[in-house]
Amino acid sequence: MRVLLVAQGPSHVPWLIPLSWAARLQGHDVLLATRPPHVGQVTRAGLPVAAVGSEDRIAALQNEVKQSFVAEVRQRMREEGAEDGFAPTEREVLIAGGRKMIAIADGMADETVALVRAWRPDVIVHDTGALVGRVAAAAAGIPAVGHTWGTTMGGFLDVADEGIMPQFAPLFRRFGAEPVTGTAGWIDPSPPSLCTPLPFRRIGLRYTPYSGPGEVPDWLLAPGHRPRVCLTLGVSEAGGGGLHGEEAQRRLLHALTAYGADVVVAVKDARDLPGSAVPSGGRVVESFPLDLLLPTCAAVIHHGGVGTGMTSLALGVPQLVMTGHMVQRHWGQLVRNAGAGLTVEATAGADEVRAAVKRLLTDPALRSGAAGVRAEMAAMPSPSQVVGFLEECAAGAV
Repeated sequence: MRVLLVAQGPSHVPWLIPLSWAARLQGHDVLLATRPPHVGQVTRAGLPVAAVGSEDRIAALQNEVKQSFVAEVRQRMREEGAEDGFAPTEREVLIAGGRKMIAIADGMADETVALVRAWRPDVIVHDTGALVGRVAAAAAGIPAVGHTWGTTMGGFLDVADEGIMPQFAPLFRRFGAEPVTGTAGWIDPSPPSLCTPLPFRRIGLRYTPYSGPGEVPDWLLAPGHRPRVCLTLGVSEAGGGGLHGEEAQRRLLHALTAYGADVVVAVKDARDLPGSAVPSGGRVVESFPLDLLLPTCAAVIHHGGVGTGMTSLALGVPQLVMTGHMVQRHWGQLVRNAGAGLTVEATAGADEVRAAVKRLLTDPALRSGAAGVRAEMAAMPSPSQVVGFLEECAAGAV
């Protein structure tokens, strides 16, 4: 069996690495396709990769989507007589997100379809943001399987209404294929207590944290006398809100210092911490694998990134989610409902932040809740078991 996996961005590639290796270790031919800037993530994981897409075209298409979204929201607000502020509805934000993913697919489509026609895979697995995989599969007449990014929020595309499909359908017809709504199923590592009910076939997958290679330093294994707390900004764009605000970082660092925590600030680049002083005795680590760091931590504080959140859950570490926009709030709500963590708005005052940090470090119910979710995840099918589903798809049995 030949399996082509398609990922669109830096925070999406790690989700496909464990399944890629599982298929390869079972003797299948595996190729992972992603945008040119992210090829290095795949090669560092020891997997074959193909670069697809034009960054200039993607940027231009996304800018068109943004301008259209702003114009539509402003028109709706004028019609409603609401002229104060820019206030899109949740539905408008979801539709805009879908259109953004379609724009990315458009910018990746020519190279991806050409790759599929040349390499001739038997099945395509695409992440939530790489809808081009569905287009390429339709163009080649082979099955497509979705792969969520730890939250089923992206599955709304399979129940899409007129707000999304008019932009998606022409992309299929460009390659002589009929538009396809839905896939053979969605591979979903979401634990049961965090699943969002949506009407599509879900194939459970045990989440295997993958944050890239790294060397274990001596300090990581040395016994400590203070609770270690990881503060991380993730790999998302710095403009994403939440913990990327300097004032939010300052309040958190002061609160952690007050409770005597051993703070490790994990960032992609230390320049993501403008003006923030790391507490005495703390440290900054750059591009360090979270799956090595978090097992030594009593808690993690992050920006609402689903990758960070899922890694924390898989390792049973309580989390505090500092939210700044809708996707972050969605993840924080799921974690809070599962009893595995807390949420605080990034704009919260110092007193609220101190109270949240204190509870994060002292409330045994949060550690118990995180342990419960970890047990749920451990009971889910392994990547090697999910390869069997891909074999069924390739054989036409699904």
